[in-house]
Amino acid sequence: MTDELPLAPTSAIERRNQLLLAMRQGGGSWDWHRARETYYEQPDPRTVRRDLEQLRKAGTIQRDRETGLYTTA
Repeated sequence: MTDELPLAPTSAIERRNQLLLAMRQGGGSWDWHRARETYYEQPDPRTVRRDLEQLRKAGTIQRDRETGLYTTA
């Protein structure tokens, strides 16, 4: 993960919160490759995409339909 969050998350909620924090700090548009680099241990790509979609469904991030990139809301 990042220097600010040295411990691996113990739940999906913690993992998604850490991803959201990294997205807010990093700014810009994110794809699942960039998002995967923020995890403490790089999970399966399906896990990263699921986390991004769960954050989108919760309304905390938005997805551009044309580019497929995610940004914080």
